[in-house]
Amino acid sequence: MKTAFAIVAVLCSPVLAPSAHAADLGAGFRVGTYGLSAEFGIGVTPWFGLRAGASAAEVSDNYEQDDIDYDGTLTLGGYGLMADFFPMKGTFRFTVGVLSNRNAIDLEAVPTAPVEIGDSTYTPSEVGTLQGDVEFDTNVPYFGIGWGNFSGKGRVGFICDIGVVAQGAGEVTLTSTAGLVDPDDLADEVATIEEDIEDYELWPVLSAGILIRF
Repeated sequence: MKTAFAIVAVLCSPVLAPSAHAADLGAGFRVGTYGLSAEFGIGVTPWFGLRAGASAAEVSDNYEQDDIDYDGTLTLGGYGLMADFFPMKGTFRFTVGVLSNRNAIDLEAVPTAPVEIGDSTYTPSEVGTLQGDVEFDTNVPYFGIGWGNFSGKGRVGFICDIGVVAQGAGEVTLTSTAGLVDPDDLADEVATIEEDIEDYELWPVLSAGILIRF
C-alpha cells in the first residue's frame, strides 16, 4: 500500500507546485460495474486533478459447479484516491489510483440430492450446507481512461470511466456444516472454484454519471 501511494505521489509531484490557476471543486455521482459511486474532486490545474470517492453495491446470482448449485452474493466497491491527467487540457483523461477494495463473494449451497465433491459422492445429510467465501486483495491499484474534468465551464458536466481494478486472484474458503466431507475433497472443490474465477483478477470498471462544479 505504501508503495502504491508513493507511485501516485511521484506522478503527481510535478503538478502540485503553486500555480495562478484557482482550483475548481465539485462532486460526482455515477453508476457502473464497481457499484454506485460518489466522489469529491478538485481540479488543481486544467491538466491535473484529484478525486476521492467510494463505491458500493450487492448483486445476487446463482453459480453452478458440476452438480452443485450455489446461491452467490457478490459485494462490489471500495474507496480511495484517484489522480487524473488531462493531456489536452480538456475532458479526456488518464487516471491512476489507489483503492481499498471491497469486492468479495459469499457462496452457499444446500444439496437436495447426492452430489459429487472432489472424487467422492455425498448425500445431502453428509454435506449439510456448503458455505464458501471468495476474497480478493484489499489494497489495489486502479488504471484507466475517462472523460470529465472538475476544471471547466458550467455547473453540470458528464463523467465516464473505463478501467480495471487489479485485485489479484481470488482466495476461496469452503466448509461443510455436517462435517462429513473429506477435507481433500473440499480442497479439490476449492481449487475448481478458484480456477473458475481466474478471469476476475482484473475487475473491469465501466461507469457513467454526472459531475457538479461548486
